[in-house]
Amino acid sequence: MTTPTPQSPVQAELPSARALVRSTAIALAVAVTLLLTVVLPAEYGIDPTRVGRVLGLTQMGEIKVRLAREAAEDAAADAAAIEAAEAEAARAAADSAAPTVPGAQ
Repeated sequence: MTTPTPQSPVQAELPSARALVRSTAIALAVAVTLLLTVVLPAEYGIDPTRVGRVLGLTQMGEIKVRLAREAAEDAAADAAAIEAAEAEAARAAADSAAPTVPGAQ
């Protein structure tokens, strides 16, 4: 028993090179339009076309940017607090490990 081989499409069913270029150009134009009108306002608060403000996307992007900035500031403050606590613990450990001479004060 032999396995059936897939048939190649007929030349008339395949799109022409011109149709492929046209489809690619349309897809590129749609992608750029969506980037400028939806993605940039919603993700980064950047609204070059002002459509994002009309749709309410710019405000959402501005909130996201502000929250990201606050999170970065909180992370930096937490890192500084941890570093200070570790330094204090190291100083306390060094002070407690220092040899003491009995009777000397």
